[in-house]
Amino acid sequence: MYSVDIDVGGTLTDGLFSDGHRTVCTKVDSTPHDLTVCLFDCLSQGAAQLGFSDLGSLLEKMELLRWSTTITSNVLAELRGPKLGLLVSQGHEKDLYGSDDSSVLLNKLVDEKNVIGIDGVHDPAVLNAVRLLLENGVRRICISLKGALQDPEGEQRIKRIIDEQYPDHYLGSVPVLTGSDVCQNTDDTTRTYYAVINAYLHSALAATLFKAEDELRYTQGYSRAFLISHINGGVAGVSKTRAIDTLESGPVLGIYGAAYLAKTYGVKRVLAMDVGGTTAKLGVIRDGEPLHTQQSDLFGIPVRVNLPFLRSIALGGGSVVTVKDNGVRLGPESMGSFPGPVCYALGGDKATLTDAFVTAGLIDPEYFLGGNKHLDLAAAREAIESQVARPQGTFVEDACCAVIDGAYDMVAGMIVKASQELQQDLSDHVLFAYGGNGGLFACGVAQRAGIRTTYLFDLGPVFSAFGSSVSDICHVYERSFHLLLRDGAEVAPLNQVLEEMRNQGMRDLLGEGITPENTECFVELEVSRAGDTTLCVKCPQVRFDNGAELRSVLTPDFPRGDATVELVRMRVKKGISKPALVMKEKGDHDPSGAQLGMRRVMMQGGGQQEAALYRWELLRPGNVVPGGSILESANSTYLVPPGWNLEMDHYGNALIRRGTS
Repeated sequence: MYSVDIDVGGTLTDGLFSDGHRTVCTKVDSTPHDLTVCLFDCLSQGAAQLGFSDLGSLLEKMELLRWSTTITSNVLAELRGPKLGLLVSQGHEKDLYGSDDSSVLLNKLVDEKNVIGIDGVHDPAVLNAVRLLLENGVRRICISLKGALQDPEGEQRIKRIIDEQYPDHYLGSVPVLTGSDVCQNTDDTTRTYYAVINAYLHSALAATLFKAEDELRYTQGYSRAFLISHINGGVAGVSKTRAIDTLESGPVLGIYGAAYLAKTYGVKRVLAMDVGGTTAKLGVIRDGEPLHTQQSDLFGIPVRVNLPFLRSIALGGGSVVTVKDNGVRLGPESMGSFPGPVCYALGGDKATLTDAFVTAGLIDPEYFLGGNKHLDLAAAREAIESQVARPQGTFVEDACCAVIDGAYDMVAGMIVKASQELQQDLSDHVLFAYGGNGGLFACGVAQRAGIRTTYLFDLGPVFSAFGSSVSDICHVYERSFHLLLRDGAEVAPLNQVLEEMRNQGMRDLLGEGITPENTECFVELEVSRAGDTTLCVKCPQVRFDNGAELRSVLTPDFPRGDATVELVRMRVKKGISKPALVMKEKGDHDPSGAQLGMRRVMMQGGGQQEAALYRWELLRPGNVVPGGSILESANSTYLVPPGWNLEMDHYGNALIRRGTS
């Protein structure tokens, strides 16, 4: 039986098909007008590569399908969600309970005229507010009152008033949700932001997921697990997925994939760098686990939620190159998969980073994506010459180097900013580089960031799909819970909450047709003390005998004074099959059996030289490739510049070191 993982990127959609022994990768163009199209394109291509006569034959042999999409990220980034209405406590129409006079949400996700303050929950006031919102054309209403997490009855009362007046069997009905239902965070601002973001994204995600599920179930006859990737690194069924759960789920899965390999290799400190066709992203891994932060950012919207540390910039292969103030600028505009870079010959007329790579000789136009897509070298060169070289009064070769160096500088700048934000020197970390362009960026970025060691991966071009493939089914439950941590603290209420969460997790798994046997539950408690930063403490147990035991587990970082539990979080995780990492014996160092020849290229730092070409798939464990080489695979290209050396390891991945021989 096969497990299939598909990740929709901004430019390309990646697929990973595995039966536990054999693994096949696919790449197809993303179809932003309808992401179900690229989903089925990817499935069909995988079926063909595996030797099935048609898609139906593969689906009969599929145990589960995991899908991560960019739907919600695209809607939020492009601000094309529905018109929302928001009811808040009177006096907080502008600040939305935050410290700023005007919230970042206003006139971004919700028009300020559609934010109405409510003083109490009286029927006339509520109905007048709703009538005004409907006259303004809102399609979904959020209710988020101050302090509603501790006392949600006010929100629920307003919701009942609206539902009674506008029942869902009438055409005039408008979906209503409350902040306390969506998010259990004690911070009123974060809870409000979560509710608004979820409402803003819900319709677009639901339409696509339901369409995909209907096509799979009723047209194709697929009856097994169809799971959606979540930002927490797990996957869950469509019915247990909130729209906000899927934001940046693909990049986060890449971080979890990197964490999985960090554990495999025993590497303690890792920077996970993902460079694709549209964006570049950075995560941090410590002791085999993604670094989390309490202060997260969702496309410029700050939230106090415990999420993996992830930073991104609008830079990828499709980034448009322009000349500004006699210098080169990349992005934020991207040509995406259609019309794509000029070299795609699909109508794109703006020079991109990919055009620079092709012109520089780093990407073979005849072997792009294993030869499945032929690129127009002449068109790429003309675009770089006319749009970059001539305006700067320089040669095409120099223009290409300026573009590529600028791209490396931008990604290295992410590491500098992350170092400042985390207040730590990150140059002692190992760089894990992946994504469709990760192999071309790895050494250039590492050199600028002072990093001496980097890894490239056989599954690097489909790394988010790989991260999905090593993810378990995971449901996350949160409950606001106030408990003063003293030795004599009463723990029975906490034990009751933990038991309720566990039982809900078991029911949810059963509701998805998944047996809950061998399910693990992990508890996290957010602990704070006045004047101190809130800490997220992971607990080795799901039940406590007394207050002294609870305090000893939770407060080693608060040795003086009392601390308070503010939030209870439980992760209910069900392990599922994962592709096997196959170890092979190391051979000799000679890579000549994989060498294809030589090609003149523009290398890092400027200047042309003859580069040795190797076929990635023909390299064997133990082979050492010297600097000044290019490795080509069916799905990506890897650059080993002068001063670096690459060695293939026993997993078929590559370790690259600077200044070694």
